[in-house]
Amino acid sequence: MAITVKDFAKTLKISDKALIDRMQKAGLSHSKESDEITPADKQALLKFLKGTKSTPSKSVTSESGVKVTSKGKASLSTSSKKSYSDNIEAKRAAASEQLKEQQIKREEQLKEAAKQKQENRKSKFKKTDVQQTNQVNVKDQLSSAVNAYKNKEVNFNDSKHQFEEPKEFIKKDVEVPETVQVGDLAKSMAVKGGEVVKNLMSLGVVANINDFIDQETAILVVEEIGHNGIAIKEENLEEDMANLIQYDDEAKSRPAVITVMGHVDHGKTTLLDFIRKTKVVDGEAGGITQHIGAYEVETSKGRLTFIDTPGHAAFSSMRARGANTTDIVVLVVAANDGIKPQTEEAINHAKAAGVSIVVAINKVDLDGADIEKVKGDLASKDLTPEDWGGNIQMKPISALKGDGIEELLESISLEAELLELKAHYEGAAQGVVIESELDKFRGAVSTLLIQNGTLKVGDLVVSGNTIGKIKSIVNSDGQKIKTAGPSAAVEVLGLNSVPTSGDQFQVVKNEKQAREIAEFRVIKEKEKKLLKQKDESVGDLFENLGQEKRKVLNVIIKTDVGGTCEAINSALFELSNEKAKVKIVSSGVGGISESDANLAVAVDSIIIGFNVRADNTAKKIIESESIPLSYHSIIYELLDDVKARMSGLLDPIVKEIIVGTAEVLEVFNSPKFGQVAGCNVIEGNVLRNKPVRVLRDEIVIFEGELNSLRRFKEDVNEVKNGNECGMGIKNYKDIKPGDKIEVFDRKEEAQVI
Repeated sequence: MAITVKDFAKTLKISDKALIDRMQKAGLSHSKESDEITPADKQALLKFLKGTKSTPSKSVTSESGVKVTSKGKASLSTSSKKSYSDNIEAKRAAASEQLKEQQIKREEQLKEAAKQKQENRKSKFKKTDVQQTNQVNVKDQLSSAVNAYKNKEVNFNDSKHQFEEPKEFIKKDVEVPETVQVGDLAKSMAVKGGEVVKNLMSLGVVANINDFIDQETAILVVEEIGHNGIAIKEENLEEDMANLIQYDDEAKSRPAVITVMGHVDHGKTTLLDFIRKTKVVDGEAGGITQHIGAYEVETSKGRLTFIDTPGHAAFSSMRARGANTTDIVVLVVAANDGIKPQTEEAINHAKAAGVSIVVAINKVDLDGADIEKVKGDLASKDLTPEDWGGNIQMKPISALKGDGIEELLESISLEAELLELKAHYEGAAQGVVIESELDKFRGAVSTLLIQNGTLKVGDLVVSGNTIGKIKSIVNSDGQKIKTAGPSAAVEVLGLNSVPTSGDQFQVVKNEKQAREIAEFRVIKEKEKKLLKQKDESVGDLFENLGQEKRKVLNVIIKTDVGGTCEAINSALFELSNEKAKVKIVSSGVGGISESDANLAVAVDSIIIGFNVRADNTAKKIIESESIPLSYHSIIYELLDDVKARMSGLLDPIVKEIIVGTAEVLEVFNSPKFGQVAGCNVIEGNVLRNKPVRVLRDEIVIFEGELNSLRRFKEDVNEVKNGNECGMGIKNYKDIKPGDKIEVFDRKEEAQVI
């Protein structure tokens, strides 16, 4: 059966035109799709194709059952093998041409796609990648696919089926606040909380993900994990607020702020009293300034602001605060007493604050005064007098009589001129809280030292977590004023609570911002308290391992002013030792209230009031619950009271005292008392009702009590030194001549802190 060009093209899966074109190139005359193709035509076409093309490398199966393999062998399906046996070579040639067309078409598509990708995504694809894509061999792809299908093999080791290698550890900067929760720290490093807890345990810190840790510990954990820990201060909010205050006016000269420092009873307050022409010192308990007093003084040399600080050791923090808020320190040293511990401490505070020092050598009118010795002692502390070639002004004075006071003021004024002190007068006020107290009738009362700006009645003030509008301003003379400028020390009313002495204050315009800052500070204070409590509990745990637990005296402190409260807390902390410690459960300013009494009951605490008293409700609870309560107005007495209470917590010390010693001369047998030792008392006295020890060759072999003590035939209770006696020892029958019987006594003594 003859076939047409159209049928043969359909069989080969090529177009009629393509077949006619190839047949004409082979020298055949076929030009229409209806032209018949003879076997001879097929042979001629096959011969032509063999001469122009090599055997195809891929296998293709036609619709009619022709399957061309890469080796050039052709096979037919069972149904068509006989019909097309004479067309094998022609079909193979046609399949080769078809593959070529597909390859060209594929290459054109790839070129177009690569060009588009280069235009749209140049940053993601390299040029070489596109070139490599353009060189894809379609025949190779078809061959691989056919082989894979034939063998039914899937290569699961191909790279696209493998997991990607772990990325390299990326070290990053981790900001660490002053206190941070363990869970939050883990989130900031993108690690599990358990890993942070594990690292904390390796550092000896026991904490869970909900606990707070300090900044130093957190940085150690961050660096242990591999990141870089950066310590940050959390006062940014406050600093931002402070930066809002802008002073447009030119800074002008301001009065100097002078702090009077020195040892207790060296005459600091007496000096200030003479300058102020008042008798402040007469009303002070024990001759000690119990809290900082700030006073403005008009002198012949102009207005000066003086700050008086206590001299007792318990008030170290208050002296430090005084030095940090002042321009000039007047160091008072008694000429008859010289440098004392608090004098050295005051010198250190002044040097640390970087302020100028003027020395007032007081009590030069008393017997034993040695000005030159005082100068020499000060010179050894790097305070060289001007007349010795140094730069420290030293003036001999008598604060009680007023001698040398004018010369001292001239020295202070000269020092102030050299400092060229200036401040801004226009704008919002800012400064420091000198002192604070809770008045029963007026509420929170604060003494403020203004450093810049002008404070006005009605201003909104924020200090620590305390805010409020100024209702009243009173100067050091007790007069109500409307405004106060730089270097002024004033008493104000209107704050919602008692601010902490030493805290900065400033006036703000935005009440919302002030409240946000106050709330922020409250939160941070709570975090610090929680951290401190945890540190104390953990510290006690490790401290008490393997040893007797320390006794703890719980104390609640209430004082009249904040500075005194701070100083007492510091002093009580120093009383703790390896045997007992003071734990301040609560401290604050104001009278002893019902809540203080209830807290004392809950934690088994004592209550100490310094210049304050308990209200009626608190008194009833204190009496009914038998809560230890003591009032004090002198720091020495308060500390002695706490020491005594701490000593009462300790177990008494048992001491043994040897009462007498007797030497055994002979041993007798008594039907009534058994063995009786005939003895001679060689030391002290022998008492019948005291315990005894038997010593043989100075070694204790028995300890017990006497059964009998006789002198001659009489029972006695005591035999004195040098006398002979008979002694029977209860439940002991091995006494021998030459033994010694030692009579002793036990006494309990209270431990002293």
